[in-house]
Amino acid sequence: MAPSPSRSVLVLLILLSLVGSGLPAQAQSTQAAPDRSGHERYTNRLIHSANPYLLLHAHNPVDWYPWGPEALARAKKENKPIFLSIGYTTCYWCHVAERLLYSSPEIAALMNPWFINIKVDREQRPDLDQIYMLATQLMTGHGGWPNNLFLTPDLKPFFGGSYFGPTDSGGRPGFPTILKAVHRIWTTDQKRVSDQADRVFLAMQRVQQEQRSGQTVAVKPGEWLVRARQALSRRFDSIKGGFPGGNGTKFPNEPILGLLLADHRLTRSAESLEMLQNTLDAMAYGGIYDHLAGGFHRYSTDPTWSVPHFEKMLYNNAQLLKIYAQTYQVSRRSLYKAVANGVSRYLTGEMLASDGGFYTAQDAEVNGEEGASYVWTRRQIVSVLGVEPAKRFFEVYELAHMPQPDVGGSSSDERPGVLRVRPSPVGENAQSSSVVERLNAMAPLRAKLLVARTRRPQPLRDEKIIVGMNGLAIDAMVQSGQIFGNERDIASAKRTAERIWAVAYNPKTRRLKHEIFRGHAQTDAYLEDYALLGVGFMSLYDLTKDTVWLTRAGTLADDMLRQFSRKGGKLSTVLNERDLLIVPEDDGDGVYPSGTSAAIELLLRVGEATKKAKYVSAAALAVSHISHQMEQHPSTWGAAVAAVSFHQLGPESQFASILGSTAHLAERGASAERVGLPDTADHVQVTASASVKNDHDEIVTTIHIGEGWHINANPASLNYLIPTTVTFEGLSPTQTIYPEAVRITPTFAPQALSVYEGTTRLVAVFPLGTLQRLQEIRGTVTAQACSYETCLLPAKLPVTVRGIEVPPSTAR
Repeated sequence: MAPSPSRSVLVLLILLSLVGSGLPAQAQSTQAAPDRSGHERYTNRLIHSANPYLLLHAHNPVDWYPWGPEALARAKKENKPIFLSIGYTTCYWCHVAERLLYSSPEIAALMNPWFINIKVDREQRPDLDQIYMLATQLMTGHGGWPNNLFLTPDLKPFFGGSYFGPTDSGGRPGFPTILKAVHRIWTTDQKRVSDQADRVFLAMQRVQQEQRSGQTVAVKPGEWLVRARQALSRRFDSIKGGFPGGNGTKFPNEPILGLLLADHRLTRSAESLEMLQNTLDAMAYGGIYDHLAGGFHRYSTDPTWSVPHFEKMLYNNAQLLKIYAQTYQVSRRSLYKAVANGVSRYLTGEMLASDGGFYTAQDAEVNGEEGASYVWTRRQIVSVLGVEPAKRFFEVYELAHMPQPDVGGSSSDERPGVLRVRPSPVGENAQSSSVVERLNAMAPLRAKLLVARTRRPQPLRDEKIIVGMNGLAIDAMVQSGQIFGNERDIASAKRTAERIWAVAYNPKTRRLKHEIFRGHAQTDAYLEDYALLGVGFMSLYDLTKDTVWLTRAGTLADDMLRQFSRKGGKLSTVLNERDLLIVPEDDGDGVYPSGTSAAIELLLRVGEATKKAKYVSAAALAVSHISHQMEQHPSTWGAAVAAVSFHQLGPESQFASILGSTAHLAERGASAERVGLPDTADHVQVTASASVKNDHDEIVTTIHIGEGWHINANPASLNYLIPTTVTFEGLSPTQTIYPEAVRITPTFAPQALSVYEGTTRLVAVFPLGTLQRLQEIRGTVTAQACSYETCLLPAKLPVTVRGIEVPPSTAR
């Protein structure tokens, strides 16, 4: 086996390229600025993109490309390495890189002639983000955004990292030095680079193979809950709440919180409830929660939840709204209701588009300063509230000072900090009514501070409407509205669902788009979009009993299975697997439920509501496919474990019985038809009739092909496509006449294909008298249905023909 790539290998690659290069350290770069007339000095092709992150780079002097055929073809044609930069709109260090690196004409002068420069929004292309984040993690041992990599023209990474500074500093090469080094080694020793890229690629493949390894195991949700609880208790911070991350950070880990809640609701586990509530308490009191406007920041930079990274993401707030609301439902702790209502007000007030749909995120910085719109000095608060009110205010709240050096002097009154609730007095229950009452008493003072804060420059808002994230928001708004009787939340959920269905779903093609930007739906949806939106629709159905939501959820489930189902129950995460170095696979939940986890929940809920076994069978097969991973690391698959646990109603339940039989079928390689997944039979029907001609008998088989679908002609155009054939038991025709084909060019094929569409007929010719006196003739049509985007599994379609009656005049 090839050795795994390591950071030392890649650092060595760069350092060796620098030896004897004579490259001087790059001087401080300068930024491109508008000319005196106010017009931008530079405009690149990103100006034509419909993506807010790419548009932020449209006036860089860098010759940026979006990811696509033009850039990839040019890299191959000119044999140039690709510089791939992946980020997102509200990423702080992405903004720093844009200002200090990509706005520099000097740096652009190195990038443009030597590299094909590609900019990607990770929220628009999560598939590319997952692929190349894996590469960076393998090469460096860590990862983050921006994620910057150098690729060979065949898309294999050979060097990567996160933010590169504009100059050499502290023994670390700056970006210009790295550019020169990579260019030098590419032009002088390309084989060495290719060998390194191959090692990284093999390591990426090995990771995928390890994820797929393991046999199907028995599905035991109860045992998985216990094992997940035990694993989480070992990681849990019992003093400050939550689960520590690297470098002292803490993320909410919403799927894990949801798993703890599910465990308590199903098993009444006091331990899970304690871990959940300790975390929710600490977050509610910490600076990660915006005590003035509501809503949560993305994560905490310290173990006490005091100083956040200031981005506000839709996916965080949607999930936390649901978790706080449902935990209130089981605990009746008024703090959780207050926090949930604060998150709801933030989402509907700041993140909801006027015609429906929730925006993606708010930025962490203003004018290059992280947290500028959120932080306060003590002096600023006193100036807004007055001395005595401020004194009362600071009896309840405190400022957690930012880690940067003091601004404006050493006085504590002038040090910027983040508002958080003071720790409770010793011996006082953090959830006592007196604590909540004190917080409520501060509402007028918080309102004054919020008015003052809104006068400051406000952070940028990413106004993409991402379908999957909006599915999370719809679900959360329904839960909040139902638990608290909040009609505003329910109305927001309905309006959002209606807009996404109207704009992002095409009933003619039965395809969903991933995002809406400036009123236009774009980018093919991913597995998670279908699944999360479908879950949101199911929550609307459960609340309203309006069957339109059940019908739409079922449609999404059908379309999801048709497009993403693979052999053995696997669910692909992407629709278009072309131009991808590897096909990304779900390996557990991340900051929100994976597409696989959400798909399992959707299928189970649709199956229960419709009483159709095919959905439960498909869910069972998907669970079986990942059962080994769920057995080994149940907390990593928290959302899937919770879904299976809630819908595992008992050992005799429909799900339990189908799960066992489906797992058995999967081991035997069962067809899609046997486990209820979509296949050719869903779109192709056949009939046949026999007749006598002057000099022969014949059977005409009529094939009816559904709209938007076709079957392969005979002969098929490509070796891997299944030609359409017809056979009859015990009979051998002298000739089978296949109709004239039509020519089409679907997206999955490299050339035009010969196919049959609509209604077509196959004629099997037999010697005269062959079919007489046969009462019944059984036949089989073999066909493979395809759309313009994908092909389903082939099917053997049975057909029965009545024999030819012998006229009385010829009977003996």
